[in-house]
Amino acid sequence: MMSLQIQMYQLSRLLHDYHRDLYNHLEENEISPSLYAAPWFLTLFASQFPLGFVARVFDIIFLQGTEVIFKVALSLLSSQETSIMGCESFENIVDFLKTTIPDMTQPQMEKIITQVFEMDISKQLHAYEVEYHVLQDELQENVNPCDEGEPLEKLERANTHLKRQNMDLLEKLQVAHAKIQSLESSLESILTRENKMKTAIQSLEQEKITYQKTLEQIMKYLPAEALSDCELLLKEVNYNPNNKIK
Repeated sequence: MMSLQIQMYQLSRLLHDYHRDLYNHLEENEISPSLYAAPWFLTLFASQFPLGFVARVFDIIFLQGTEVIFKVALSLLSSQETSIMGCESFENIVDFLKTTIPDMTQPQMEKIITQVFEMDISKQLHAYEVEYHVLQDELQENVNPCDEGEPLEKLERANTHLKRQNMDLLEKLQVAHAKIQSLESSLESILTRENKMKTAIQSLEQEKITYQKTLEQIMKYLPAEALSDCELLLKEVNYNPNNKIK
């Protein structure tokens, strides 16, 4: 859970440094990254985004590491900055972030992926992580022992809520994984059937060629009066759309 808190802080700092207007708009409406981005980080976008997009993200994560999650999140938010700024209430913004952003078109997906490859934020992420730990150390040093009771209760309640949210997200992740496995199995079955159909078509085309050659050989030995019927039959085999093998 501490790792997620650090990640949320890092994302918040990225917004602050790269998209200040958007950051201020979200802060004014009391919308922290944990409200919308926690599921993105916990499930690697699988809980809300299309399967094709998630697969692309997984590929880049394998290539570049977990830094990609920040790049994708930042690109998603920046690409919709104008629309988010147009939302004027807490409910509208949260609904837009959780519902509208994941509903992307194919060109939008490609644009996000392109931006991810062009972005380099590794130094900033490291600096923000160090900054987070320094701030936490300062907060702990400044805590008044007499006032620890109430904050501790709040932290425990918040921790319980986050654990519950985490369990819900893990369940969603399991469902997403099951869906991915089912789709992969279906795709494999479709590809197998397609290969069988291609093989059958090739076999039928070969049979057609063989029959044509056989018919042509037979025609050489037929009397002239029977040739017209055979020629008509050969024409039908060659040109009739109902007999043509595609």
